[in-house]
Amino acid sequence: MQLTGIKVPFETLSNQINPNTVLVVISDQNGAVDVINIDRNSIPIGESFVRVNGSDTQPQSGCWVRTNGNFVWIDPCPY
Repeated sequence: MQLTGIKVPFETLSNQINPNTVLVVISDQNGAVDVINIDRNSIPIGESFVRVNGSDTQPQSGCWVRTNGNFVWIDPCPY
């Protein structure tokens, strides 16, 4: 899967974020931070695009799935 998006200002994180928005925060090897607004059409429908594995300190697990333009949390993740 190849996600596409556009770089947005870091301050975007402190604003109200619209529903069904995916933002990715990336820190490079020098610690510089970028915020990317992912184009929802680059996320396949009906597939998990973010999966969270449970652990001793984080018991919740599941995944985010795009369904008809919306993002839905599914626990447990069947994908």
